[in-house]
Amino acid sequence: MIVMLSLVIIVVVGYIAGKTGYMDEAFGKKLSALIVNITCPALIISSTMGEKLPERDMILPLLLISTITYAVLAVAAFFVPRLLTKKPSDEGVIGFALMFGNVGFIGYPIVASIFGHEAVFYAAILNVPNTFFVFTIGTMLIADERVPGQHRKLHFNHRLLYSTPMLAAYLSIIIVALGIKGVPEAISRPLTMIGNITVPGALMIIGSMMAQLSKRAMLGNKTVYATSLCRLVAIPLVFYLLFIFTPFSQLVVELNTVIIAMPVATYGTMLCLAYNRDTTLITEVTFVTTVLSMITIPLLTQLFG
Repeated sequence: MIVMLSLVIIVVVGYIAGKTGYMDEAFGKKLSALIVNITCPALIISSTMGEKLPERDMILPLLLISTITYAVLAVAAFFVPRLLTKKPSDEGVIGFALMFGNVGFIGYPIVASIFGHEAVFYAAILNVPNTFFVFTIGTMLIADERVPGQHRKLHFNHRLLYSTPMLAAYLSIIIVALGIKGVPEAISRPLTMIGNITVPGALMIIGSMMAQLSKRAMLGNKTVYATSLCRLVAIPLVFYLLFIFTPFSQLVVELNTVIIAMPVATYGTMLCLAYNRDTTLITEVTFVTTVLSMITIPLLTQLFG
């Protein structure tokens, strides 16, 4: 609880910085790019450069549990939204919100805070299937055929597989798989210091983004709150209870549960813009889930004992 309180305080600082003009929209975009493309990859790689390497036996179970999770969520994303809205044009956006959490931007800092620095490596592995699904099934959900001028179709940008966060994930997997140790401190220390920027930087950006939203977007509506509760509470609980009775280890199940308990992925907003969709719903549900996650994630971790 103290860890999450610390994270909330950093978000509040970011909110104040946004309101007072220290972190405007332009600055937030540049800092976001810096975190996604430089500090976050450094955080991922540095997680494999401690005194003890993460367990290599965790690689395949993490990939497997994540793939199963998103395969099941992909099916749910096409049917559950019908229960949450009466507007067919909103079903694709809601499906995306239910399926994808903000792993790369918020997930890594949260995992590092709860499980320790080395667990970032495990989160990076869990994020590999997420990245593939978000730009295939996720695109299909946003480009809903019931929206005039759009059609549900798979469109995958293969270059995302070679983005710096993904390259960092691949490199970290190789380091652990080959048991590479003894990285010179001249390399590991700067990587660690740069990676440490990720947690406070990402949280302050979230706070500054909240400061820019209108009161209307912050209030939400019944659909937004129903979607938020499904994303933050129902989905992680269902998968936790599902996997806890399988051969997967407790740590693998807990990591997967925390990752899928993240607020809605910001990629949803970018995809809506790319497909000329109204961004109101996705913006509202992204904001509400981000705020509520500061409460739901600490409560969820109480299950772990």
